[in-house]
Amino acid sequence: MQRRSDEVLMEDLLDNADEPIMFGRFRRSASEVQDDKCKRKYKCCNDANTENMEKIHEIKKQCFMEVRNKNKADGAYEPVDFFSCERLNKTKMEVICAMECVGRKKEVVNEDGTLIDLRKSNFAADDWQQPLLAEHIETCVKEAKDKAAKMPREAGQCSSETSNFGYCMWRQMALACPKDKQVANKRCDRIREKLANNEPLHYYKGELEDK
Repeated sequence: MQRRSDEVLMEDLLDNADEPIMFGRFRRSASEVQDDKCKRKYKCCNDANTENMEKIHEIKKQCFMEVRNKNKADGAYEPVDFFSCERLNKTKMEVICAMECVGRKKEVVNEDGTLIDLRKSNFAADDWQQPLLAEHIETCVKEAKDKAAKMPREAGQCSSETSNFGYCMWRQMALACPKDKQVANKRCDRIREKLANNEPLHYYKGELEDK
C-alpha cells in the first residue's frame, strides 16, 4: 500500500512540475481533447493547447519509474514521509531527476542536464502566446539558471534547470493569459493571486481547492 501511495503522490507532483508551454511539440486532434475531469488541477487558461497531454504524461511516468528503479537498485529508495525533511528532500530530488529525464527525451537539455539554447524554440500553444515567447524564454532561462546556481548540486545529482524553467514558463503564461481565456473559479483566482505575488503553490493544501 505504501508503494502505491508513493507512486500516486509522485505522479501528482510530476503532473504539476511543468505546464504545456514546456515540451509542447506534439499535436492533438479535436477528438483527443480530454474530458474536464482529466484536466490538470492547475490549468487556469483555456488556450489551444497543442501538446498531446497523454504522451507527455506517459513520458513523465516512464521517467519517474526510471528514477525510482535506479534509486531502488542503488539502495537509495525510501517511502515518502511528509514528517521527514530528509525524505521530502529526496522526493524533491526524484522529481527534479524525472523532469531532467523528460528534458532529455524532449532534447532540450545538454549532457550535463543544463538547458540548451532555447531562444529559437517555439513552445507557443496559441497565437496570443507567440509575441510573448522570446521575452519569457529569456526571463525563464535566466531564472532557471540563477536558481540552480544558488543551490549548487553535488556530484552525481540532477540539474534543477529543467523543472525551474518549466515552472517559470507556466507562471509567465498563466499570468499573461487573456481575460477571455481565463478559467473563472475561486481556485484559479487564488492561483493567479499567488503567482502574481510570487508565492509558492502548495499541492496538498486545501487553500487552492474550490469552496
